Amino acid sequence: MVRWEQFDAAEYDISFNEDKLAAHGISAYDVMEVLVNGIYVVRNKRTVARYRVRGRTHAGRALELIVIVEGSRKLRFLTGWDL
Repeated sequence: MVRWEQFDAAEYDISFNEDKLAAHGISAYDVMEVLVNGIYVVRNKRTVARYRVRGRTHAGRALELIVIVEGSRKLRFLTGWDL
């Protein structure tokens, strides 16, 4: 279980669906910036292991990212978009 309120990206194996993210102009680097700048997380109502992560890049770009928890320390960012 991910403890989002105490989230530290360095403690997780993070992977990306780079094609889907790139289709929205989002890079893996953008995702990592959001994670270190502070996030707001909402659980997906349909799927227990899927979450919406909101935050900003260093440049202030507001993003919403979809992430799936694949294990106790494994996260995969699937897609995202600008807010």
